[in-house]
Amino acid sequence: LSGVALSDERLRQITNEQGQTLAKAQREQAEQVLKEAVSMGQIRAQREQSFPAPKPIPPEWLQVGLDGGWVSSREQKGGMEGKIGVVASHLEPVGKHGRQRLRRRRYIATFGPAEEVGLLTYAAACELGATEAPQQVVLGDGADWIKTQADLHFPDAVKILDWPHLWRKIQNAVRALQPGKHAARRAWRKAQYEVLLPLLGAGERLGALQHLQRLRPSSGDVPPAWEDAIRYLETQRDWMGNYERWQEQGYPVGSGLVERAVALVINVRMKKRGMRWKRTNATAVVALRVQRINADWESAAA
Repeated sequence: LSGVALSDERLRQITNEQGQTLAKAQREQAEQVLKEAVSMGQIRAQREQSFPAPKPIPPEWLQVGLDGGWVSSREQKGGMEGKIGVVASHLEPVGKHGRQRLRRRRYIATFGPAEEVGLLTYAAACELGATEAPQQVVLGDGADWIKTQADLHFPDAVKILDWPHLWRKIQNAVRALQPGKHAARRAWRKAQYEVLLPLLGAGERLGALQHLQRLRPSSGDVPPAWEDAIRYLETQRDWMGNYERWQEQGYPVGSGLVERAVALVINVRMKKRGMRWKRTNATAVVALRVQRINADWESAAA
């Protein structure tokens, strides 16, 4: 604004400095929100024992999506994972086919530990006043850190394994068993999908697992994709259920909302050609991005 020319390096330094300050402030604010939620809960419980009073009506829904996005790292081989959370409430109908739109939401992001994104996510739910919503759902792809944070901060929520992620695992396994474009192989794969799709859709995890196990080759090497799918069905049982019934109840079964958040917060800014990141600088940048995105979202929602 003053007309002083700044070098690219100086702009990078300013961004990192401001982002690191903001990331620290977001953590401290989340910790304070958590403390206040606990203390206010105790105060409300004491008051209700002596002077029962009507509680404010929470929103009907709380939807939480958790996911990760990878970027190239200057500090560790193979890159590093940024953890993303989306917290949303207040659904409104859209169109004629029972579709719904989330009218209020918050984005959370950090390249710090999983405990940090869990804390930030819960604080965002508190800000939306949705921690006591009667309908609560947490969506994830089955990663251990997602399960841990969901159980810790949203123990009463319905935990749903992302359907597209699950179905891709099954498709990869079936294709690996009979690869190629030959008509007979395509027909065989289609026949397996026609068996597995309704089983998984109806929550028959064990039936789908047994069918997939029967497809194991009697000789030769076992495809890694088949082993991966078997392991996935065995380890994700707590987050799998009747997807058809969930949809009838209005629950989301796909984590498109949080996958879009990964693209919006991380990929667009941080996965350009030649970019490699330090963890502290990456956390600083996503802190700035979620602040701006949340502000834009609130402005549009208003």
